[in-house]
Amino acid sequence: MSIETETGATLRIAARVILLDQHDTVLHVGGGKCLDGITRWFLPGGGVDPDEAIAVAAARELVEETGLRIDPVALGDPVGYGTFVGFPEGRLFVQKNWLFFHRTERFEPRLNSDIAYEQDFTFEWFPIDQCGTSDGTVRPDLLIDFVKRLRDGDTPDEPVNIGGAFSPRFVN
Repeated sequence: MSIETETGATLRIAARVILLDQHDTVLHVGGGKCLDGITRWFLPGGGVDPDEAIAVAAARELVEETGLRIDPVALGDPVGYGTFVGFPEGRLFVQKNWLFFHRTERFEPRLNSDIAYEQDFTFEWFPIDQCGTSDGTVRPDLLIDFVKRLRDGDTPDEPVNIGGAFSPRFVN
């Protein structure tokens, strides 16, 4: 017995990147309005394709969602991870997000994707203290403290668990 067979759930592995600029702000994508009255923002990234290395997926997703090209080797290993859950179309969706960290000069992001739902994405550079405050993160303080740690040069030897997030209800 598995959760997938019992519930019809979907499990996906994803790669996301914490992009920190010279002003100590973090790039977020999204901008979608939710039924709960918030605008949803999240770190750039997305699903890892079958047989794709996680760092390669992170670099690919950055190009698709922001236009920024980074060599996967420059991203190194994941520095953290978290779990996202939602119920798109009434089915349980669970996503393990592997997090990478990269310092960058501020740039003007541009979408390079033909995926329909991504066409409405907008971009915003948020101060570190606003990371995880509008994406359903259960404990935003864990992400905020983690980004501050990375900013200060304290890269963990092993990926750090930054907890979970859930999907707000989107306006159709």
